[in-house]
Amino acid sequence: MTSPLAPKLLSELNKDDKFAGFVVLRRLEIRQKKDGSPYLALEFADKSGHLPGRLWDDVDKYRKELANGMIVKLQASVEIYQDQKQLKIERVRPINTEDPVDRSRLVAASERPPEEMRRHLRRLIEGLKKPPLRNFLRRLYDDSEVDRRYFEAPAAQLWHHAYLGGLAEHSLAMAEVLLKAAESYPAADTDLLVAGALLHDIGKIEELAWDTTIEYTDRGRLIGHLIISQELLASHRTPDLEVPDELWGCLMHMILSHHGTREMGAPVVPMTLEAIMLYHADEMDAKANAFNRIIQRSREQGERWTEKVKLIDRYLYAGDKRITEESGEGELF
Repeated sequence: MTSPLAPKLLSELNKDDKFAGFVVLRRLEIRQKKDGSPYLALEFADKSGHLPGRLWDDVDKYRKELANGMIVKLQASVEIYQDQKQLKIERVRPINTEDPVDRSRLVAASERPPEEMRRHLRRLIEGLKKPPLRNFLRRLYDDSEVDRRYFEAPAAQLWHHAYLGGLAEHSLAMAEVLLKAAESYPAADTDLLVAGALLHDIGKIEELAWDTTIEYTDRGRLIGHLIISQELLASHRTPDLEVPDELWGCLMHMILSHHGTREMGAPVVPMTLEAIMLYHADEMDAKANAFNRIIQRSREQGERWTEKVKLIDRYLYAGDKRITEESGEGELF
């Protein structure tokens, strides 16, 4: 039985469930009812996900009390609207200093400990064959601020690896995928593949801000992580131009083209073997992480299908939890 001091996480709630606990107010928007009067559209989050809710009355009071990113105490029940779960709010207030808030329940984090990921990154760097590239990466991650933010940062706001440590987890996974793929494509430069994987999203340490929520910084919205990455890396190269221009150009090309198409924000499209491999590794790891997270959440709730995922406009098949837990037993259909 769930203890009153440890309520279900938001993703575990089902229709008609009651919830009383601490969550993050991720979004607050003023909207209009059909009669023209205002109401508040809210979104609450914890480490497991997020759910919307509405406040129909006392709008002026709540507008003054509540703010985006605030931790609040919420009392609500779950209802279904247009096939989606939402919260029917009974009470909500900002936390006070006496409230026993467990922040580890509010902000999701990678299952990989930061120190283990640091050791993994250093092993990859020391495995590089080109001394100029190896030395550059050593110096970059010897910068204590780069190191701290790289291993704290999420990889995205919502879709994939959207949790603390997600950037490093995503980048390290890509490096391993690319090293494996290079066994089938021996013409590929493995040093560039590893460096590209580790650095492709490094600009997100300035594009995103993270505390109780993951948000875009002003610089992140105005410039974006591709250009921020290029500028950040160039600033660490400037003291000495140890990395030859051709090698540097190939590395920058990988970073600037890793979104694949101009429609997806890439200023240039992949034009080298290493760049096209980086693009597909990024696509695969990002989508696999997102699909896995959504599917596992539905399996834990005993659902064969996920809720409709708005970002990709589809339902995902979670299957039978019993079959997935039994190695090779059962049939899918």
